[in-house]
Amino acid sequence: MIQAQLNETNYSTMISAMLEQLDDRIQLDDMKKYTVQLVLWELVSNVIRYSTKKDANIYISWSEEAIIIEVIDEGDGFEWEKQLNVPPPDLTHQGGRGLFLIQQLASHFSFDEKGKRAIVMIARKKGEKYD
Repeated sequence: MIQAQLNETNYSTMISAMLEQLDDRIQLDDMKKYTVQLVLWELVSNVIRYSTKKDANIYISWSEEAIIIEVIDEGDGFEWEKQLNVPPPDLTHQGGRGLFLIQQLASHFSFDEKGKRAIVMIARKKGEKYD
């Protein structure tokens, strides 16, 4: 497992370091590396932009089947149901695409009841889905 605490001053550096650690351990192809980077970037950016605390704990684990990313917002969370159940974002407007992109890339994506903890599973083999 790889873990880190990220905040608004260190998140860019920490995401890069976590990706390097993950790649050293499981040798990601370019598409998987980009997918993990995008998921981390979008989830952590949302915490930095919208959370009451601007801090997140990140955990990355893996198996033969999937890479599991857990992001825990140290703030109050958010009403995630509203954000995940909207039509695809309008590409002419800035913002609003992060969670939609994660939904498209992940084999599983969920939040806890309060919207403080996100879990994303990325299949390591093409076509696999996990519920």
